[in-house]
Amino acid sequence: MTALRKILIEEEPVVTAAVTVTRAPAPKLYVVPTAKAPADAPAEVPKAEGSILKNILLFFAAPFLGLAYIVALPFVGLGFLAVVAVRAAAKIEAVSTVGLALKNVVMAMATPFVGLAYVVFFPAIGLAMLACLGVGLRLEPARGKIDAVGAGAR
Repeated sequence: MTALRKILIEEEPVVTAAVTVTRAPAPKLYVVPTAKAPADAPAEVPKAEGSILKNILLFFAAPFLGLAYIVALPFVGLGFLAVVAVRAAAKIEAVSTVGLALKNVVMAMATPFVGLAYVVFFPAIGLAMLACLGVGLRLEPARGKIDAVGAGAR
């Protein structure tokens, strides 16, 4: 057990002069001491997990992080109020219908930009995937995990 003490609870019936009455058990608490460390043994100090450089960098970055939180707080609050207002307004049928129509219009306007992003980024993503596949196939024969065809036999 990790506790310093063990607590035992004992139930005992209450006895009066003429009649024995059992009622809700009254807990009795006993403290049983566990093995104690020697008095002159030094307390163990937990080892620090990070490096000194990391702590120094965090020390210098802390004011800027605090400033970022202070600057962002009003915007986060206004965003929260906007979300609450939109959820309350969505319960009204007319507002819900207008919101659905507005959503469709915005999605139609965003379609060309999403297509442009696909055209711009997918060749780079495809090349990165081919490079990873090539490196993986190159490393696997050395480990003896690939057959003659090139498919991984795992």
